[in-house]
Amino acid sequence: MLLKWKIIAPLALTAAGAVATGIAILKQKLPPETLAPDKVQSAEAPSLNTGFYSFISGFRDAATVELSIDYDPAKYSFVVVEDEFLNYSSVSHAAILYGEKFNVQLEYASYTGDEDFAAHRAALEEKYHTLGEIECGEHKGFWVLDGDSIVIRFPIPGDAHSYLLVTVQKTPDYDDELTTLPNYAPLKDLLATIRFTRS
Repeated sequence: MLLKWKIIAPLALTAAGAVATGIAILKQKLPPETLAPDKVQSAEAPSLNTGFYSFISGFRDAATVELSIDYDPAKYSFVVVEDEFLNYSSVSHAAILYGEKFNVQLEYASYTGDEDFAAHRAALEEKYHTLGEIECGEHKGFWVLDGDSIVIRFPIPGDAHSYLLVTVQKTPDYDDELTTLPNYAPLKDLLATIRFTRS
């Protein structure tokens, strides 16, 4: 009986080793998703909301300009206000996006006299010492440091009367210098979603 066990035991171990080797080889040939389907997760894009802000641009040839902006409702809240502005404004209404790291106020502003965007910029270059370029998707403009705010100006395509004024203020959760905001990717990505329509 002892002799039989001495013969059977090594055979059993050899068979078990062969099975284990076969499983290991099979695992190497299978694609990763077959091995661990529970670990493969698809990164779904967040469901975005769209905020709308409209205003009248021009006088004799007045047109309604509507701005739309896409935002993640889990990160931002959007509201159009007639008072309690984020920053002082002389316009009748403005749009505000409240976020964790920064808050943004969007409003229209009118050129003065025969001014255009280039002339408007030239005038501000003499007034403000801190000024820089900013590009957010299709929108190219400039920013200035104005008190505790970064104020960005973008031309409105096809509009000779108005431009977009964007005031950005950082929250206590933004732990970098205020002047780094124009290069902050989440802000640039948000502003890149702005679209204009005229009617």
